[in-house]
Amino acid sequence: MSDDAAVPLPIKRPANDIERARRAREEAEIEHALEARMARYERWRSEQRTMIPQAQEALARLLEAALSGTGDGQSEICRDFLLGLWSGQEHLFNLARLRRLEIEQWQDCIAVLQLHQFSLSPIHLCIKDGERIWQQLQTHQRRCDEAPEIADYTSLTAT
Repeated sequence: MSDDAAVPLPIKRPANDIERARRAREEAEIEHALEARMARYERWRSEQRTMIPQAQEALARLLEAALSGTGDGQSEICRDFLLGLWSGQEHLFNLARLRRLEIEQWQDCIAVLQLHQFSLSPIHLCIKDGERIWQQLQTHQRRCDEAPEIADYTSLTAT
């Protein structure tokens, strides 16, 4: 058999030091990025834990406002916001409506939204007797939806 007919064997390329160094650097970068992300997450969790009491107080204030029905639109926005957190599929809420709130109520909504994000349980379970209270909110909403609209007669002229 001649050398021309011989099938060349695959040459095993020795592991290149540059490739090994590149892989090690990439692995170190990934590990560093994961450690940094975990540190940010742990900081966030500890901040959230300290905010829970204030957020629960904010939730109580929003519920009080939502159930009071002041008629100025503030209570309806608070009610609809809370119902949206409770069941977003059933109670759609346009976040732009939050702009119409007084600053204190807006801050309470943001605190409750953070509580909702952090909490592992539904928002209505964060307070005592929450299920009954949210049913009351739903009843309030239905009553407002069924109330007849007041007609705008300003455009009518006497003939």
